[in-house]
Amino acid sequence: MVSSAIGSAISLSWISVKDASDRRRQRRNTALELALSLESYARSCRTMMHKAAWAEAESVRSINGEAVKTVSIPGFSFPEKIQWRAFNRKAISELREYPATVHSAREYVEAFREFGDPGDLCRQVEYECAKAAKAALLLARATRRRHGAAAWKPGAKDSALERELADFIANGEEKRKASLERRCQLSVIRQSDAQPLNQPLGA
Repeated sequence: MVSSAIGSAISLSWISVKDASDRRRQRRNTALELALSLESYARSCRTMMHKAAWAEAESVRSINGEAVKTVSIPGFSFPEKIQWRAFNRKAISELREYPATVHSAREYVEAFREFGDPGDLCRQVEYECAKAAKAALLLARATRRRHGAAAWKPGAKDSALERELADFIANGEEKRKASLERRCQLSVIRQSDAQPLNQPLGA
């Protein structure tokens, strides 16, 4: 009886260890699949940034908006066969928020298309694509690290991708800030110019 009990305990321990190992391997493989999907999307966003820059120049050259019609933030969704049960709720929530963020940015750009200048639209697409790409790379890196997947080793073409995106976003934010300041200054000047006209005739 004693030897039987010991044998059963050893068997149960082995099964438990094997199950834990299988779960870690599944979690690692799923994390890698998710990270690869996010990194691929970041590259698609960079391609669209180049396309938007070309479309802006083309719209000026040809004086029409045909080139701009194909410019938009790429859609994103995770692969359908992802084994989400490999992760805890917090990790799942964080990952599933990303496609919703991309969708929101796409809706904003499409609304901007209705009233924006073609050049402004292209620059807006570039800016939003850069933000989406940077967020994708950060999420991919965190997913790899948290779940034991191998670190990303970009090739020569992608080696400076994160730095390029960060620089582009910083420059874009500076330009937006400067543009807002100019608009505020113009508004103040217009108000000051219009002020004498608003004074009573007997003043």
